[in-house]
Amino acid sequence: MDLQIDVASPEPVYEQIIRQIQLAVQEGRLSPGTPLPSIRQLAGDLDLNPNTVARAYRALETSRVIQTAGSRGTFVGSDAPGQIRTRNGQDAVLQFTELTTSLMKRGMSASQIEAAFRSAVRTVRAKGAP
Repeated sequence: MDLQIDVASPEPVYEQIIRQIQLAVQEGRLSPGTPLPSIRQLAGDLDLNPNTVARAYRALETSRVIQTAGSRGTFVGSDAPGQIRTRNGQDAVLQFTELTTSLMKRGMSASQIEAAFRSAVRTVRAKGAP
């Protein structure tokens, strides 16, 4: 597994691990059932404290992206892509709710917010983002 950790980044290292494993699952580079390195092995490969990797693995296990099978190891969960899609959708609703509330407090109407959102999506697509 090829993870790139930037210790100088403002994003915590354990979150970088989570994000990169989830992205690998979403992109099909890690398929359900794929074994993952042990905590000690990944910590050694990345020159990190094992507690940092353990924290990332715990979060991924809680969100059902990975499964730990005792001495058999840790694997990508059978429904990891679905779990990630569900979580991303939930996060999007939460973020949109917070943003919509803020914009409505500034006096924008729902139709103005919807138009602004559509414009933002067009802008992102025009820039070639996924």
